[in-house]
Amino acid sequence: MEKPGTQTPLSLAAAQAVRTYAATTRSALGSAEAPVISYAGLWLLLASLAPAAEAETDEVLGLNRADARAAALVLLEAPHPTIAAAVAGWLRPGTELTKGLPIMLDPLPEQDGLDAWAEEHTRGLITEFPLEIDAQTLIVLASALVVTPRWSEPLDVDGDGLLLLEGGFQAVVETEAAGPVAVACPPSEDGISVYSVIAADGVATEDVWRAAEDVIARIDAGEVHDHALDAPGNGHAWTIEEVTAYGASSDRWRSHLPEWSAEDRHDLSDAPGVAEIARGVMAAIDEETEATCVQKAVASYDREGFKAAAVTGMMIRATGVPRQTTVRQVDLKFDRPHAVVAVARGGAWEGIPLFSSWVTPA
Repeated sequence: MEKPGTQTPLSLAAAQAVRTYAATTRSALGSAEAPVISYAGLWLLLASLAPAAEAETDEVLGLNRADARAAALVLLEAPHPTIAAAVAGWLRPGTELTKGLPIMLDPLPEQDGLDAWAEEHTRGLITEFPLEIDAQTLIVLASALVVTPRWSEPLDVDGDGLLLLEGGFQAVVETEAAGPVAVACPPSEDGISVYSVIAADGVATEDVWRAAEDVIARIDAGEVHDHALDAPGNGHAWTIEEVTAYGASSDRWRSHLPEWSAEDRHDLSDAPGVAEIARGVMAAIDEETEATCVQKAVASYDREGFKAAAVTGMMIRATGVPRQTTVRQVDLKFDRPHAVVAVARGGAWEGIPLFSSWVTPA
């Protein structure tokens, strides 16, 4: 199992902020049983936009506006063997902003251009952008996050068709939130640890997540070690028996894990911080607007490794009805013979009539 790498004070603060944001958002959205979701992908987008917020973001993002933006930039620019992250923004041509935004805005493409961006920045795992744009769309902002670690060696398959893990990190750990839980993490040299945590049947999903967060924090702190067995005797997800193993000098651990894949789409408009930061973005447009935030996420776990990707999109749309005014309507009809002159504009040719025609309508 990989040990946590060296982190700067800002990256340490960012890691804590994302962990806290994930727990807060999971509770706020009731998304504890979502098949796959990336709270980090949403945090990355909101942190990148934090300077646009009209109030401080410490409470919701865990960092003030400047530090949140700086942490997002560090994450976006930090090299990692299996993590790729990107943030981008697009503005409909002709839309004028009353203030600058902290993300560079390119001209808004057609839908297929946004789809291509999602596919490129998720290594092909997501091929469609999570939002559909229309004529009212003024601004689109997005983050993409993808991880693709491979196990150090492919996992075997047991007699029941489950993946068989005989190395990596395996333990039974007592937790305050969920009692004893079993933990398994295949070995990988790609800088990603993928923990599976199971609690007893009937334990509330939120408590399982709290237990998982607690166990991972204790592993990182060196308080929980591989092959820890805090609950002697058979348990809700483990059995213990005496076996003969020639030459063995320690207990033999095996985990039986399912192969799985999932995809999901989440409306994140009510997630913590989205409305506050969206208001800051909408303040840059001098007309009535509304904001939508949606994420598409996919993940798979098999004998070769783990893959997961998420694209989080925020869209600002015009909602105001154009003002009604009274104007004169003037119709010009060229239904008789008339002249047409082509005149050059610019440079040494300025004003020169290049072509003249006399047009006789049929």
